Amino acid sequence: GHECLREAFRKGASGAVISEDYFRSERENLFRDRALFQNLIPVSDTENTLAQLAGFYRTHFSILSAGITGSVGKTSTKEFLHFLLSQKYPVLTSSGNLNNHLGLPLTLFQLRPEHRFCVAELGASHRGEIRKLSALLRPEVGVITGVSPAHLEGFGSLAVTYEAKLELAVTLGSSKGTLVLPDHDPELIERAKKRKAQILFFGKERTSDFRMTNLKIADGWIEFIVNERWSFRFPGNAAFQAQNALAALAASFACGVSLGELPSVWKDVIFPPGRFEILDPGDGITFVNDCYNANPFSFEKALEAFRDLDSRGRKILVLGDMLELGFDSRFYHRTLGERIGHMDFQALLGFGNEMEETIEVCEALGNPPLALHFEDKAMLVHFLSSFLRTGDQVLFKASRGMRLEEVIRALSVPLSAARTQPRL
Repeated sequence: GHECLREAFRKGASGAVISEDYFRSERENLFRDRALFQNLIPVSDTENTLAQLAGFYRTHFSILSAGITGSVGKTSTKEFLHFLLSQKYPVLTSSGNLNNHLGLPLTLFQLRPEHRFCVAELGASHRGEIRKLSALLRPEVGVITGVSPAHLEGFGSLAVTYEAKLELAVTLGSSKGTLVLPDHDPELIERAKKRKAQILFFGKERTSDFRMTNLKIADGWIEFIVNERWSFRFPGNAAFQAQNALAALAASFACGVSLGELPSVWKDVIFPPGRFEILDPGDGITFVNDCYNANPFSFEKALEAFRDLDSRGRKILVLGDMLELGFDSRFYHRTLGERIGHMDFQALLGFGNEMEETIEVCEALGNPPLALHFEDKAMLVHFLSSFLRTGDQVLFKASRGMRLEEVIRALSVPLSAARTQPRL
């Protein structure tokens, strides 16, 4: 960032927070150009200062804020909640996945007097991060979409992951806020009840405050009923998105917007790319881009949704590694192989070191009939460009760091051209 300092001031910057180390090393040059610079503020830790400034700025607004965390579904739930609240009020929400110690402050700086709500995603890979982010956001409503094995390299264990996500509940408890939880995780529920926050449950259990029934997926639409009274539908093809929508409905109620005030058809709700995104690359082939991220739970849900898509052709899996699973990585990749081996897919094409374990298990089970591992993406693209045929459906899924979307881009030129000259 310091490399852009001069350009920023030439374009009108009125000040800058810079590191003390940079100031000491560039002191002479900065004073030589002092006519260009103004309000330079050297600090020992620029990231910490960013958070402090954002926290101070947040205190100037009396809006109701909602924080969303969890191992899966954070961004989709955030987009649903933003859509629902914005039907009645001006709402600020974090862009994309700006959910960390840098992204949240940048979001808070966008607050304006007209905003009534702020909806922010809170991400973490280490214990203590949710606590710090919650202190900045000061939420009165919190959502934990679910807890599953993810970022285990940072958290160390699933037990620590639970405690890390529930740092949100500690903040809510001190502000007498409301925590929205899924009803299907006894461990999460037991731990949450030890906090002081009020709890609303969502899911399929009869005892839930927001209960989903009559879930249907047809013709590119997802439809369900809440509490046997309110019907909602939105564009989509993956059943797991209904759970995220239900979490958002519970959160909107906690924010003071009742279900009866909301539209029943959400045709304008928008999801970020890479979340079970249906693509048409041509030649009658369907791509499903679920490359944004991956962990064991999200893999299971994506496989189920892909299996349930209507199809007259082959169903092909193109999968990359699940990252940040630590010492348990081999176990989870082999478990994934067992899961795939008992489902009805026609091919599994793997990329990444850990995916070799998944391929090995599938080969031992003899299912899918074709299971191949590729050393690099160029080889994978070359194979797919000649292997795919009309009617095929292809699921692409991996952790973000695997950049499996590069394969999609390489194949998304007209496939006839890609077959003659595949490229990355």
